[in-house]
Order: sequence, then C-alpha cells, then structure tokens
Amino acid sequence: MARLLFVLWLLRVYVLWVLCVQAYGIKMASVKNGDPSFHKTDLMPLKITRHFNCLPSESVCVLKCSASRVQEANLTWFKENQVCSQVSVVYLDPDPSLKLFVDNQDKSNYSCVLNKQNSSTTLYLNTPQHCKPCPAKTQTSQTVKKGDSVTLHTNLRDIQEDIFIRWFYGPNEALIVEISKDHINMCVHGELKGRLLVDSQTGDLTVTNTSTTDSGIFKLQINDEFRECWNFNVTVIDRLPSPQISNQSKHCPSSDSKCVVECFVENVKSKATLSWYKENRLLSSINITDLNYLCLEYTDKGNYSCVISNSLINETKFLIISEVCAGMPSFVWT
Repeated sequence: MARLLFVLWLLRVYVLWVLCVQAYGIKMASVKNGDPSFHKTDLMPLKITRHFNCLPSESVCVLKCSASRVQEANLTWFKENQVCSQVSVVYLDPDPSLKLFVDNQDKSNYSCVLNKQNSSTTLYLNTPQHCKPCPAKTQTSQTVKKGDSVTLHTNLRDIQEDIFIRWFYGPNEALIVEISKDHINMCVHGELKGRLLVDSQTGDLTVTNTSTTDSGIFKLQINDEFRECWNFNVTVIDRLPSPQISNQSKHCPSSDSKCVVECFVENVKSKATLSWYKENRLLSSINITDLNYLCLEYTDKGNYSCVISNSLINETKFLIISEVCAGMPSFVWT
C-alpha cells in the first residue's frame, strides 16, 4: 500500500511539472553564446568568455565557461562528443568556471554543458567569434619627451563589478596588465617592467621614465563578453638640448655701448629651429641644420627668450640681462 501511495505521489509531481511547463513555457534549450535572441534579462546560468593570462600564446586561445547560482551539478567542456575537462559544482562554490585551451585553427565543435539533477544547459563555442582579435574603434596619438611620463586614459570614472580591463603592448599585443574592481595583475616583462603605474579606480595606465624603445601601440580592452578596444600610438622622442646664452661670442659683433648676446645649442641630433622672441613676438629664426647660433642686440627692457623647437617639442632659455651683460653702461637696461 505504501509503495502504491509513493508511486501515485510521483505521478502527481510529474503531472504538475508538465502543466507548469505548458503554462509558463519552461524549457531547456541549447543556446549559442552571443545569440541576439538572448538578453541579459534572461536567467542564463552559463556564459563563455575569452580568458587572458600573463603568458599568452599567439596560436592558442584560452576560453572560460562560467556558471552562476548553481548547486550540485557538473560543468563540462566537450570536443565533439568527447569530454575535455569537467568540474563538479557544490554548494560551497556556486559560481564555478572551467578553462579550455583551443588552437586558433581548430575547427572542431566545442560545447560547454551544465548538468543539474533534472536538467542540462548547453552553450556551443563559436571559435572565430571568441578568439578573433578585438578591433580598435579609434587610435589616439600621443607624443612624450624621453624621460617624461605618459598617461593613457580609459575614460572610466570607476571600475564596476562587471568591468574587466586589459592593456596590451607591441606588435604581438602582449598582455601587460589585467584590472578588475578588486584586483590588479601586472603581467609586464622586458623593458617596461617596473615602469608601469595603474590607477586602481579608473584603470588608467601610466608609463614612467619613458624611453624611445617604448614607442609603439598600446591597446586597451574593456570587458570580456562585450569587448571594446582602443589603440594608443605612443611616440617617445629624444629631448632637445637646452639653449645657452652668452655675451662671449666670436660670431656676433661686439659693442662697447650695447649688449650683444649669442644663443647657441650643441649636439642637436634632429632637425630643429633656433629663435629669439621678445614677449611673444618672433624677432629672428634659423634652421639649426645651417647654423647653431643666433645673435641678439639688446636695446631696451623686455622679456627676451631663446627657443629651440621642432614640430613636437621645444626648449626655452630666458635672457636675464643683469647676469649676461653685467658691467655694461646703465642706460642699456634703464
């Protein structure tokens, strides 16, 4: 009798479940990750995201299948019908994940399956979609003098829980920094090591004590699932030598009643221009490829400056007449 009652109870539970399925449309389905018919508002327990680590390979794509809000289940990666890896989900780890290493040229069918007691959910891996490079939306050019610092901005006010930031560098797009709300992972090696600073609130990246070898593309990637990328083309140039001012010159004509000074530069390794200014008004200018000095006859009070410049940077030396022309007649600077 007890066995009959138990069977009737099981039958009643099954009927109620069927009615619930018909009434509310509950169903289990295989969903391709990234399907436009799937929205964040759906309670999807699985997702597949690209995973980066500090030693990325150009030919291997690392993916991560993550489950959320699950108990007592199995999370499994399949290649065709063969098990690649599996993890058991228990109550103590309600948000498990499982990695998969895939060669970029591998055209096999991969799937991630979450098996629970009475149901299962499957996501099919779209290898080209998940493993393709993140195309940069824009490219910003920034120029900095050797030895100075340059900061690359994410334009984020703060890093939310669901935001993941990654910075890459160089032609091979080597991962140098991973950033989340509570974690910063410095993956950098080589010449950049020890010279990177990260703003933990915004994810901004600063390169300190820059070298000309730092010139190149820095790529910013924000988020895993919906990736957005930007490129920063950083150019580090050698500093220009500082101009020097003297009244002891073999090139400039001397005068007993006037202060004649010379502005000159040495060891200029690139094309540049040497100029005299009074206030903001240009008085004279030469190309340093022709000469490396420029004369000035001081006749009245005013703010004079000598500037060496190119298309990117400049160095300025201000004329302090009381130092350069000490001992000249007083009417010179009155």
